[in-house]
This record gives sequence, structure tokens and C-alpha cells, in this order.
Amino acid sequence: MKLCEFIRPESLAQARAALRKLGPKGLPLAGGTALHFMPGKAPVTAVDLTGLGLSYIRHKGAFFEIGAATPLSDIQRHRGPRWAMHEICRRISTHQIRNVSTIGGNICRVFPWADLPVVLLAMNAKMVIYSGKLKEMGADEYFSSQPARLFRGGNLLAAVKIPVLKAHHGFGSVKAARNSAAFSMVTIAALLELKDGRIAAVRVAAGSAIPFPRRLPSVEAALMGKEPSAGVFRAAASLAGNDAKWCKQEGMSAEYVASLAEVSIVDALERAAEFARGRIE
Repeated sequence: MKLCEFIRPESLAQARAALRKLGPKGLPLAGGTALHFMPGKAPVTAVDLTGLGLSYIRHKGAFFEIGAATPLSDIQRHRGPRWAMHEICRRISTHQIRNVSTIGGNICRVFPWADLPVVLLAMNAKMVIYSGKLKEMGADEYFSSQPARLFRGGNLLAAVKIPVLKAHHGFGSVKAARNSAAFSMVTIAALLELKDGRIAAVRVAAGSAIPFPRRLPSVEAALMGKEPSAGVFRAAASLAGNDAKWCKQEGMSAEYVASLAEVSIVDALERAAEFARGRIE
């Protein structure tokens, strides 16, 4: 993709107006790390979003709100007693890329290897979209298909809201990659709640090894009401193939990827359960 001009709006309203006027010849831009993956050779005008105050992390009531232009390195460094987003961000690409790449850029157009959509699905996050006014959309709806569909009319992602982890909630994520800077082969994320020693609520999501990130309802159903044990986790993970069509990749057969995914699901659930057991308030 070739950038021929930059526009620097002073507000979300100005940015949206510029994109609506430009149509297909306009492109919202923050970090720009995915430009070389974007199709097309026609020149486009970049609408620069970096000056709109969209880089921040704020604790607001039951949510952590992350501005859409927040670099992944800021999310990686952030810490809080009911915060877990840093774990996956520290495993995305290289530190140089994380300094530039933004959370909004990672989820406005989802590439097959993307990690953050998996985590946001598991965490039941909310996306805040500006369409002349701010509107929230849950992760299940937002990631029901390619999110780029939501922004073709000039709309913009303003923020992502991550639920604060409550007492007895645990989160775990696993990214399987050939090396620390490589694209993910399998990404799994799990959020569960323990009550009286049993799983009272659970969300499990997968990505990278399937055509598009999604939750695994068969795995979730098999976990509900059960004790959080290795045997229960393995039995539930074996059902993941009911929900996900695992794809061969990077010299690996689909059967190998399926096995890798099942192991990763067990690992993510064990991490989430350990996290939940350690939370007493």
C-alpha cells in the first residue's frame, strides 16, 4: 500500500469526516506496522490518529479502559491487582514493534496470526466505536466476522474496555510460536470463575490455528460445574475440534496443530485456575 498524503485531524469528529470524504482513498493510521500486509497498490491518504489523545490506560469502575492508539508496550508495562493484559502483550512480536503497534490497529483488521482478539473474546471485552457518537459493542458481536466491516463508513475505534477481574476469577493465555518474534501457531485464552471449588463460569477462545478467532463452546460446556483438575481440562480440550477447524501451517499437519491446540487449552486453563485460587478478595 502506498501513502501519498497525511491528514492530521484534531478530533475524532474531524477524523471521521475526513475518512467519509476520502472513501476508499482514505486510511486511518496509528502505528502503521501492518501496512505491508495491506492489499492494493493505489495511493491512499493517511488520516493520522496519533494526536487525538487515544493513548491511555484508565481504571474506570468495573473496567480498564484502553485508548485505541495505546502502544502494546504500554499495555505490557502496565500493572494492577485485577489486570492481566500484560501477559499476552509481552509475547507479541519484538519490543521494537510493540513500541509502535497499537491495540486498535491489532483488532480493527484481524490477521490470521492475531493474538489480541483471542484474549478479548475470552475476557468478554467491549469495544467503543465512534460513529458520530460513542457506542459499545461486546467482543462476541465485534469478532463475529472481520471487524473491518464496522469501519468502512469512516467509523473509528476509540477504546477497548477490559473487565476488571473479580474475586475468584482467573485468566490464562498460551501462545505457541517457533521463536519469541514469530507469528503464533496457536493462541489460546481462558477466563474462569471458581465457586465452592467448582467452575461457575468460563470463556475459552482460540486463534491463529483456525481461519478466524472464536470461542470454543463445547469446551466451555464440558467445564461448567466441574472441579478444576487436569483430567477435567484434558477431557474438555479434546472437544475443541467440535468448534474449530484446525489448519495445517508452517510445515505442520492439521492433526499436529489440533494436538498442539489441545495441549495449549489445558495449559491456559491450568494457569487460569491457579490465578483464581490465589484470589481471595
